[in-house]
Amino acid sequence: MNYFPLQLSAIRLPTQYNTLTPKTKPRTSLSNPYNHFSNEKIFIDTLHSLSISIDHKDHKLGSCFHANIVKLGIENDVFIGNSLLNMYLKCDQFDDGVYLFDQMSQRTVVSWTTMILGYCNMGLPYEALVLFCQMLECLEPNEYTLAVMFQACAQMSDGRLIKNGHGYAVKKGFIADGFLLNALLDGYIKLGMLDGAEMLLERYCCGDVVSWTTVISGCVNAKMVEKAFMLFSRMRGERVRVNEVTILGMLQACSESRNEDIFRWGHGLVLRGGWCWNPDVVSSLLEMYSTNGCFIEAIEVFQEFCFGNEGLYLSPETMATLVRNCSNTNLFEPGKTIHGYLIKNGFLCDTMIDNSLMNMYSENGDNGSAWSIFTRMKEKDIISWNTIIRCFVKNEQPDVALNLFTRIHSDASQEGVTPDFITSLACLQACSDLASLEQGQTVHGYIFKLGFLRDIFVQNALIDMYAKSGKLVLAERIFREMHERDVGSWNSMIAAYGIHGKGLSALQTYEHLCASELHRPNVITMVNIISACAHTGMVAEGLQIFNSMNRAHGIEPSSEHFACVVDLLGRSGRFKEAEAFIAEMPIEASNDVWGALLGASVVRGDIEVAERAANMLSIIEPSETTWRVVLSNAYAVIGRWNDVARIRSEVRGSKQLAKEGGWSIINLQGSVFRFMAGDTRHPDSRLIYDVLSVLQNQLRDPSLHNVST
Repeated sequence: MNYFPLQLSAIRLPTQYNTLTPKTKPRTSLSNPYNHFSNEKIFIDTLHSLSISIDHKDHKLGSCFHANIVKLGIENDVFIGNSLLNMYLKCDQFDDGVYLFDQMSQRTVVSWTTMILGYCNMGLPYEALVLFCQMLECLEPNEYTLAVMFQACAQMSDGRLIKNGHGYAVKKGFIADGFLLNALLDGYIKLGMLDGAEMLLERYCCGDVVSWTTVISGCVNAKMVEKAFMLFSRMRGERVRVNEVTILGMLQACSESRNEDIFRWGHGLVLRGGWCWNPDVVSSLLEMYSTNGCFIEAIEVFQEFCFGNEGLYLSPETMATLVRNCSNTNLFEPGKTIHGYLIKNGFLCDTMIDNSLMNMYSENGDNGSAWSIFTRMKEKDIISWNTIIRCFVKNEQPDVALNLFTRIHSDASQEGVTPDFITSLACLQACSDLASLEQGQTVHGYIFKLGFLRDIFVQNALIDMYAKSGKLVLAERIFREMHERDVGSWNSMIAAYGIHGKGLSALQTYEHLCASELHRPNVITMVNIISACAHTGMVAEGLQIFNSMNRAHGIEPSSEHFACVVDLLGRSGRFKEAEAFIAEMPIEASNDVWGALLGASVVRGDIEVAERAANMLSIIEPSETTWRVVLSNAYAVIGRWNDVARIRSEVRGSKQLAKEGGWSIINLQGSVFRFMAGDTRHPDSRLIYDVLSVLQNQLRDPSLHNVST
């Protein structure tokens, strides 16, 4: 036979638990556990006061009531003592609770159960077990005590003990109690003993929605999705009415299935059950679609359930996730609609939502809206700063990003924000784009101060920054001294050699990567090495690498790889081969491919090839101005000014072809300045133009051009 108390007493606990609670000695309660008050109102008011402390989790208020209880002389009443004990434990004053329990002159099973639960809630299951053993010396446990002990067994991951507890509950006749049954089910599930849970469900819990839901949720958490669906079907067959938690569990199961048909089934379950008014259910449905990349469906759910339904309030976390889904260009317009909904419903004071909105506008190239959100934010965290800095880096305004990095030291420090690893990477990218060695070294020093220099991503970014800033030696040094590398490290170094025209060094680095047992080339590696070959005239080597991509490395060439080969052939003047290569491509030539041919033909001065490439680009991207500017410059080089005027007239005469003016950037005394032709925004612009006029007049003076010997 299974005797739970005997089983407990046979357990050998670690030494530190044998001396637990030395002041705690078994005390039996009086036959009548409650004192009767001469004034019943005092008794009721006292209990009500303690319940207020519990509701507000205000232990200071509870301590004041405790002092008043002592003053009234009623602290020895068991009922009052149990209420005080419950108050201290629920207000997270565990030590005070232990002290009160040790001082209690009378204890009932409620006293012991409350204290045992306190140990469990503190994550101290062994101590709870010791206290339970002490209780058995003077009192029999009830069903609630056993339910708490099942919780302790689950925390200890002791399946043997929970099985014995199950047997003891059957022997004592407690097994029919719903609270105990659900605690036992929960214990079985947390220990991964789903067979035991299912057996218990079939035998005792046929009509209890909580029991069914507990087992279904356990199956979902254990990734046993098919079993969860089977149990749900049986639950419906038993005509057990589902509740909110059941629906949430089934939506999680749908999400885990990764099956769009099942997603639609879960969506229908919400509609048929009338759960579309429940914010938790709608949030779970949105999460199901979002987690599995079904962003359009998530937007449709939001529009279906939330627009016009003012009573449905979704959490800021859900709204932030929904906005992040709209970072995709195809969902930008719905994203702006959601932004309007957020404004209307007062969500825009939430930092998490504002960060997601900034990211959405950034990913879609709308720096102005992202900046507007950033400037009106009342509270900015490091994610806010990182998002706006990355926004300007991504959208080709690295100078603004670096000026923000300078501000972060003053503004952000006042808000308790410290730049982090993401900030460092974004600023290094900005320095790379500007080829600003001085700024890059400043950021490098700051990274050293923050302790991020050992990070592989930071080291890779440093290699890229120094290479683009003209310091190949420093890039090589960082690569050489890296304690650990990933394929990105090799890619950065290959690209660095390509930038500096060191094709042989790039090829050797590529060969070392191929020989490495730790890493394999990826799609970026192939782009970098073929580009390096193109810039150094190593046509044969570049073609050989391209032809071996699939065979040697299992990499299917993409449009970018084909464009690199066209550039490789074009830069060496082999335009017939380049055009034949384009004609034989297994995929349709993209703007990258024709752009590469146009660029190479302009470099080599072959205007006929340039015109053919430009003609194809006019079909693929008729509203793009970049290729028109390149072709116009090619015409200017050979003196075809009528064609130059024609192209410029096309650009000026069409709103669709409107081109943003070119910017110039200078780095002066640690600050980066951006300006364009005719710019008057600088506060000293009048003085700047006066100095420029003086310089122009001096340049026109022929006497200044004579070089004296």
